[in-house]
Amino acid sequence: MKVTILRNAVLFSCSLVMAQGVYAAGPYIGGSYSQIQYDNEEYDTDTLKIDSATVQAGVDITDFLAIEARGGLGFDKDSKGIADFKMDHLYGGYLKLAAPLSEVVRPYVIGGYTKVKGSVEANGTVAGVDYSVDEDRTFEDQSYGGGLDFNLTDTLGANLEYMRYVDKDDEEISGISVGLRSAF
Repeated sequence: MKVTILRNAVLFSCSLVMAQGVYAAGPYIGGSYSQIQYDNEEYDTDTLKIDSATVQAGVDITDFLAIEARGGLGFDKDSKGIADFKMDHLYGGYLKLAAPLSEVVRPYVIGGYTKVKGSVEANGTVAGVDYSVDEDRTFEDQSYGGGLDFNLTDTLGANLEYMRYVDKDDEEISGISVGLRSAF
């Protein structure tokens, strides 16, 4: 039974890729504004939020499938309670699965792998003992999210997305973004 389900899922996925290849939109490039959120349960602080800009480049293989690379830079540092977070940059590669509902709206799910370089500072007192953490960190993890692509013209589109970039141990880095993209 499990083999039959797996086989059917693979055949269905391959048929989507093969059948829709003639409708592929081709390469695209875009940019987005993101609000990146950093949560750390160890420091028990409110969510730290910073602004960032991200550039995306990808290829729509079919109407349903795309591959994409991203790179982004953080602009500021946020401090709340005992913790500070600053993102230097992020980059990653992703697979995007879409469901074109119409010629205008295309919801999608996205997954891949992301590396985030930033710094974390925390100063406080626990059980009467002062402590201080100030370290540059590289966070990396499997990433996933979802969003909506809106076609404004044949070559210009807008985008709204939520992405969970890192979710490891007590730390989580996620983001909400809005952007534009242009197909070639």
